[in-house]
Amino acid sequence: MNSRRFDVGERIQGGAVIVSVSGDPVARSEVAPLRRKIGQLATSGARTVVVDLSKMKFVGAAMIGELISGLKTVRGAGGELKLSGVTRGVDRILKMTKLSGVFKKADPETAAPDATASTLSKVA
Repeated sequence: MNSRRFDVGERIQGGAVIVSVSGDPVARSEVAPLRRKIGQLATSGARTVVVDLSKMKFVGAAMIGELISGLKTVRGAGGELKLSGVTRGVDRILKMTKLSGVFKKADPETAAPDATASTLSKVA
């Protein structure tokens, strides 16, 4: 069994597109499906994209890079990208990289912004 398998799913909920991810991607090529999915959604006019990280125990540099790229892509198309299901391990990485304040958080069940969400910061 390939422990590095990375799966990307999509569903519409509460006016947002929920993109669920699972697996243990390490290399940038392994997270390419997320890049393609977010690009397709932004191009098709999705205004709220929520990446559900609840099945991710860890995010590495490749995944962080794709989240930042996705944020810029969706924002460039006039939408917003939010994170939901941020696990303790993922939250730790976001804080260590000083990115926890860059992404809004969303409730995965309603796709509504979390009451404790921080304001989106501009990512260069």
